[in-house]
Parts: sequence; C-alpha cells; structure tokens
Amino acid sequence: MILHDFLPSGNGYKIRLTCAKLGLNYELKEYDITQGETHTEAFLALNQNGKIPCLELDDGHCLSESNAILLYLAETRHSELLPSDPLQKAEVYKWLFWEQYSHEPNIASVRFWLTHNAMTELKEQMLPERIQQGQAALKLMDDQLSKQDFLVGDNLTLADICLFAYSHVAEEGGAYQLSDYPHVQRWIKVIQAQSWYIPITYNPSVS
Repeated sequence: MILHDFLPSGNGYKIRLTCAKLGLNYELKEYDITQGETHTEAFLALNQNGKIPCLELDDGHCLSESNAILLYLAETRHSELLPSDPLQKAEVYKWLFWEQYSHEPNIASVRFWLTHNAMTELKEQMLPERIQQGQAALKLMDDQLSKQDFLVGDNLTLADICLFAYSHVAEEGGAYQLSDYPHVQRWIKVIQAQSWYIPITYNPSVS
C-alpha cells in the first residue's frame, strides 16, 4: 500500500496510527498541501478531490476520506478496532461522523490557521465561534471519558484513534488548553503509552 499524505495532518495520522496498531506496512509519499502539491494532474488522478490522505491499494485502487480508510483497514483485518456487535459498531460510527462534523472543523482547522500563517480577514471573524465550538467538543469528550476508559466502552476502537489524532495536538496554536479537560488528558496519555504508538511526526520511510 502507498499512503499519500502530509505528516502534520491529523487526518493522515489517523491512518498511520491504525496501520501501526494493526502491524501493516505501507510506503509513505508526502505532499506539501501548503504549496498546492495535491492539485497537480498526477495527484488528481489519484483523488479528484485534491486532498490527502489517499490510500493507494496494491491493486491500484485509491481510497480517500480518512474515516472511510480507517473503516476499510479495520474491516478487512477483522480487527477489534471495529466491534462486531451492531450497537457497539454503531457507536463507533457515531463518533467518526461527529468527529468530521463537530470536532475536526473546529479543532483541526483552528490549529492549521494559527500554525501555518493561514489567517484571513474572514477567518479572523470566524475564529471566536470556531474556538467556542471546539471547546464544546472537547467538553463533550471529557464528559464521556469521565465515565469510561475509552469513547466506546472499555476497549480502544477506531473512535479513539480518530479523535486522538487532532485532540492531542489541540494546544498547538494556543487556542485550547487541554488542562481544562482532565479526562481527555488521561485518555491521551493512555493511548501514548500503547506499545504500538507512533508520534504524528513518524515517517516509516525514514529509518
């Protein structure tokens, strides 16, 4: 497999973490999204949406959308990351959908704007509301994690990997303070202590 990615991306990091957990090997091809490298003719042939991550399978098929890729990897490996119980599986789906609608647009986008000199006048106007919504998302996670070890019961699932990717770097840019969310902090430390854990900067192509 070839993972077309941008190392600072939490969306790509979800896939790298999942591959690490499942013991899957892949080649990493990096693109600098700040320089328009995902809008070349060659990349658009892989993903017409012009975005990373994109997972190129051994048969040449290219999968895009990070959470769809996570589901494919877990399903094809019959992994416990995606529970077989229908209700538990639906709970995982719920968190994956929520991440893309309520978490990523506020946590990830704000981080990118503030750390990559990507602010515009319009984004300046949007920033206070985005931060408020991001705080609400982290509070919701904190409340859930105050009741159980992981987001879906007592076992780590794709929901945790998905939400971990941007939550653990939420402080980058200065918009959020994770100390306000002690249960999220505890959960982050638990995931970072896993034997298969890799940091967001890890590149399997560099020994």
